[in-house]
Amino acid sequence: MGGTLALLSRRIKFPLLTANSSGLQVLGPFAMGARELGVDPLSAYGKLLIDFLLTRGFEAIPFSATDRYPSELADNGFVKWMKVNTNRDQTVGPVNFDNVRWDFNQEPFGWTSLHHATYFRGSFIVPNAGIYIVSFDHVVSYKIDDKAFVGNVYGFKHASGTAMYLESGLHKLYICAVMDVRLFGGAVPPKVIFTGNFDFVDQSTSSRNIVLFNDDSIIPEVLDEKLVTPYFSLTVMNTYVENIVWESNGTNINEDFFNSSNQIDQFGELTLGQQQESGSGWVQILGVRAVANGETPIKAEIPVLFSLKLAPGQIYPLPIDVDFKAEQLDGTVLSSVYFFLDLYDLDTKERFQIQSSIFELQSRVWGDPYKITFMDYDNSVHYAMAVPPKNPCSSIGRADCPVILALHGAGVEAENPSWTEAYKRQEFAWILFPTGRTPWGFDWHGPSNLNVEAALHTLTHLHGVPPLFAETLGVNPNKLIYSGHSNGGQGAWWMASHYPDRALAAMPASGYMKIQFYTPYYMRVGDAYTDPIFRAIMESSIAENDIDMYAANMAGIPILARTGAADDNVPPLNTRRIVRLVNEWNRNPNSVDLSEVHGQGHWFSGIMNDDDLNDFLSSNLDPERNPGLLLPPLPEAFTISTLNPGSTGSKGGLKILQLEVPFRLAHIRIHREGNHWILNTSNVRRFGFLKDERVNIASWEIDGMSFNEPPKIGPSYLRIEGEQEWKPVPDLLWISEERYWSTYGPAAQILNHPFLVVVPSNPKVISASTYQRNARLIATSWYLYGRGGTQIIRDIDVRDGIAAKYHLIVLGGPEDNLFTKRRETEGGTENTKLVKFLEGGGYQIHNRKYQAKGTGMLFLAPSPTRTLMGMFITGIDEIGFKRAVWTIPFRTGLMVPDYLV
Repeated sequence: MGGTLALLSRRIKFPLLTANSSGLQVLGPFAMGARELGVDPLSAYGKLLIDFLLTRGFEAIPFSATDRYPSELADNGFVKWMKVNTNRDQTVGPVNFDNVRWDFNQEPFGWTSLHHATYFRGSFIVPNAGIYIVSFDHVVSYKIDDKAFVGNVYGFKHASGTAMYLESGLHKLYICAVMDVRLFGGAVPPKVIFTGNFDFVDQSTSSRNIVLFNDDSIIPEVLDEKLVTPYFSLTVMNTYVENIVWESNGTNINEDFFNSSNQIDQFGELTLGQQQESGSGWVQILGVRAVANGETPIKAEIPVLFSLKLAPGQIYPLPIDVDFKAEQLDGTVLSSVYFFLDLYDLDTKERFQIQSSIFELQSRVWGDPYKITFMDYDNSVHYAMAVPPKNPCSSIGRADCPVILALHGAGVEAENPSWTEAYKRQEFAWILFPTGRTPWGFDWHGPSNLNVEAALHTLTHLHGVPPLFAETLGVNPNKLIYSGHSNGGQGAWWMASHYPDRALAAMPASGYMKIQFYTPYYMRVGDAYTDPIFRAIMESSIAENDIDMYAANMAGIPILARTGAADDNVPPLNTRRIVRLVNEWNRNPNSVDLSEVHGQGHWFSGIMNDDDLNDFLSSNLDPERNPGLLLPPLPEAFTISTLNPGSTGSKGGLKILQLEVPFRLAHIRIHREGNHWILNTSNVRRFGFLKDERVNIASWEIDGMSFNEPPKIGPSYLRIEGEQEWKPVPDLLWISEERYWSTYGPAAQILNHPFLVVVPSNPKVISASTYQRNARLIATSWYLYGRGGTQIIRDIDVRDGIAAKYHLIVLGGPEDNLFTKRRETEGGTENTKLVKFLEGGGYQIHNRKYQAKGTGMLFLAPSPTRTLMGMFITGIDEIGFKRAVWTIPFRTGLMVPDYLV
């Protein structure tokens, strides 16, 4: 956290073990599937009777030098407790498990046998009570005393931890460290290493509890002495959190804590006494001022249309729009900027300000890769790198320059020169290097895909392009070459298969076919307890990202697939299989070019830039070889497939808008006989025709029904209920009455639009502090995984205008949250509502009631205007509510459908 303001230089070393302790207590390893969270192989063991209720699991198991626990990873099938110390650099791990033969296990089961979970616990001493910013790198989550927090599992540099108040004295720490080959690689033995930091916040400074994370900022660049784009991002945190005083309540937390029966509630959470809270701690951001080159004030503003209020503990990436003109500096080149934030304490009614560090601006010259910054869809600022064409590729007044989308691999920063220099600068095309929001992003799905769209839109404005060149370098965002490496190669396959009508060509390298092919799911522990039909429903919630299922959509697209023949990271089998499938849909065994480079691995010099690839690009991008830079012609017969219309574009101008059965595969098969099209459908309820210059339909038929006129562009066609007949629908009124592509789900779709978190203003069932703390958890998680920003608002402040503009994550049932109560009343008749809330707690879905303690629920429902949606999260009690909050899928590969109990 170098460069962070309002922090003292002192940092608690992790973990500060007490004098009588010999290290962290460790139990493991236990088998764990890829992206499998919440499965506890120790939940059957340990036993504590508290208030006549039994609790089990890791936190209830006393340390023992002789006890052993079953694990299929270990020789003889059992593991024992051990102790480890922190390393000199304050990291923990890797742990050496002498009784596990990783290489032997890997021979039949591959990488997935390396996935495992290891449990750690220990204690540390806080020398001075106060607010600390706590972060744990390469940990999914962790607990301090009785509270759980999100960890920085990817080790992002932008992840700035969680603000928490810690009393002086002894505290307990629990960590479940998960080995994931996507994070740590496939080394044998697997090496899991994590670390934790505790930074003390000095509340005596003029900045009070407000902290700026200067190292997390996004800064634009200067090109040929001019600011390219005006958008900056400055991450700010309101570190004020509840001053919680733990009363002893007869429980003495001492060094013998883990070796005795301590006060633990029925769900394994430590009960450390009553909480006493003081103050509300909300702060409003009033405005921003900028200073250039150390002394010259320049105009700056916050480009959002709403009042920015930071809840206690909330982190927010603040967008800043700088209105800079060169004459303000009397001809001096802009080289640095710093900011003053003006703030208002809503408790004391006082104004104050904080100052950022000085940001030095990178200077570029025309022809270099350069940075463009922009406002993404959720009002947060992101960046992309751009490389302009060498030559004009459009006539004056026309925007005809294609764009090569260069999608980076997992863990790669888009501005890294080794990535931006991996492609040869093109004669007649732009190259765009988007971030996908973070180095890991969302596997180029969902928010990452929307980030690409925002970057493309910004590129069309030609920021930084000299006026002399701007007339002939216009960008056509609908003529794309999908390309990328590794995770980005998968992203290129995904975009080509989901948005084929924009594909001029595709050039994926070393890409996997779907996440289950990269790190197989067949070792998932939870599957042993799951009904196969239920498991199918869960898997359907992520199946829209299976490229093999969407291979039909790539028919007719020129593709050069690249892989190293010796790639042991993403084996060539992935690329070969996709090539085979597309060739089948093309009915041509040689339609897709496969470049498999003998003796090369996952990454090698020239992987994105050699004669084969450059010749392929030239064949599609050279106006002499591809006159007019036209999109490829449509095959005489083709198919458009989808599992979710919300993540699928059009093929041949045809777009599926609704399914008869959601999350079941839908097709439209098209056979062209000149200008007469024959369509046959499966599981399609509604579709539409979009304008496509390649399409000229004089007459058509669908499922045996004939239309002796061209189709209508724009309106939809609807299957008549129970019939094989179709009728045109001339308007969009159905969108306000039915679920459609933007409100289908699954749960991850809540992240695909700006959202707000709605907390109860006067809860009765669950405490206000629990709602506030979990709202902060959601905001922190969105910043961590997507570098996104959200606002936390009260239920009484939700008006129709807000619900019409934002998705809402609504915390609490109708007894606690007034907006939930309102939506329950407005949600329709008893026969149409998905969820019915029962008096006295609990829920009913159709004829099934859920009333057990510890039950939580998450479900999607349309907003009052029905064009957006809400995610409602509630629990019968506090434990159930928290369980439901932790199921929000902030990472790809997590299986959460429309609703989950």
